[in-house]
Amino acid sequence: MTVRTTFALVAVVALAVGAWKVLLQPQAHKAANSAGESAGAIVDTVSRAYFTGADASLQVQRSTTGTYAGARLEPPMTLVRADATSYCIQLDRPAGQAHENGPGGTPEAGPCA
Repeated sequence: MTVRTTFALVAVVALAVGAWKVLLQPQAHKAANSAGESAGAIVDTVSRAYFTGADASLQVQRSTTGTYAGARLEPPMTLVRADATSYCIQLDRPAGQAHENGPGGTPEAGPCA
């Protein structure tokens, strides 16, 4: 399975889970919308799908090469910083930027520091 295929599969699964939450859990969605309107808002479901796919691609890179450095991510994701033990990925969308320090991080508003 190629990195691109893995990314696409993870993105589809993440989008499906997000859609399920929106359709079957409207109260949770309303709460997320309220938080999304405040400063430092929760990253939306589509953004999370991008991060999930990028995380999967980076794990494949590390398992094959021993480092996160050099991994290729599909736009709108960018690998800003990477070494053998950590990375920072950034999502650039018209609505704004978000980033995640990984592995095991959580998407946050704003660019990589």
